[in-house]
This record gives sequence, C-alpha cells and structure tokens, in this order.
Amino acid sequence: MKVAAAKLSPLLKSDVQGLILAELFMNPDEFFAISHLADFAGTSLPTAMREVDRLLDGQLVVQKTVGRARLIQANKLHLLFDSVSQIIAFSYGPAAVLPPLLVGLDGIDHAYLFGVWAARLSRQTAAAPKEVDLLLIGNVSRIEASRAAAKAEDILGREVNVQFATALAWEREDTDFVQEVKANPLVELTLIP
Repeated sequence: MKVAAAKLSPLLKSDVQGLILAELFMNPDEFFAISHLADFAGTSLPTAMREVDRLLDGQLVVQKTVGRARLIQANKLHLLFDSVSQIIAFSYGPAAVLPPLLVGLDGIDHAYLFGVWAARLSRQTAAAPKEVDLLLIGNVSRIEASRAAAKAEDILGREVNVQFATALAWEREDTDFVQEVKANPLVELTLIP
C-alpha cells in the first residue's frame, strides 16, 4: 500500500511519520509505548513499529525495554535534535503541543484544531498554515486559554488563534461560526490528564 506524502512538511515521508515525530520531539522528556504512538498518529501498530525502527536506525530516538514493552524517547543528544524539533514544531507540533497545555484548564468539553492547518492535514488545501486555529468547546476561562496559547506559540514559533463556543452552541449549530467550522476539516485533540 502506497503511503500518501506528508502534507504539513515536504521533508517528511508521511503524516504518520510527522505525528509520531511530533509526539516524541514535542515531549522530549517522556517515554512512549509504540501502541500510544500508533494511536496518536492514527495508524496501525505494525506501521508505527516500522516508523520507530527507522528512527532508531537513524539514532533520532532511543528505547528502553520494560518487560515486553518497548518505550521510545527522542534522542536529545543527537546533533540534529534542535533542528528536527524546530521543523516538527512548525509542521506537526500543534497536535502534540496543545493537549498537555490544555489538560489543566477547567470547563473544556472538547478541543479542535481547525482552519488551514486541519484542511491541509486533510488534503483539502495546498496553502501552508501561517497560524494555528484552536477551538475550545465548553465554559473555559479565556484568560487561562490565552495563557496556554501563548505558551504554545513560544514552542511552535507561530500564532495560535483561540476561538470559543459553548457546548450548547456546538450541539445546536446555531451560529454561523459553528456551522462553518463543522463544515470543514477538524482535528480533535485528546485531552488526557
């Protein structure tokens, strides 16, 4: 099966590779199970294992074994660590950077990436995303959300535009904004504490 080319970075082989790299390089102090990386990238376990093996061969990641589980971490000592981190932050980084920053905020029912970033990942536009559009559903403190967005901007190197909708407005689709957002590609962020 031919893998579709990466849409958010022409330097990468595929979106799966970009998402796996994002989870690893945007969280360089953490070890991840390959099953987690597969889930995060929306791919099968064998595909994730092949990607991890390629990264291990290139020494971009390190592994440790706990029982039968292989745990993977970005290799912070690799000479290209900073360069890879910068490329990944700009391209696939939003999917990995935003969830941990949003997890501590009260009142979030759902969080979505939308706009050009989501459209490009869904192969619906050729435009390169200049900023990241984030939609928070629920009763969220705008001040706390703005602080989280500012932290994300520092890591990603681009603006994060935060929009808000109540759970009721999202469910009823009673605003033009909600209708427009729902009619276009969305990437739901998984917020696990």
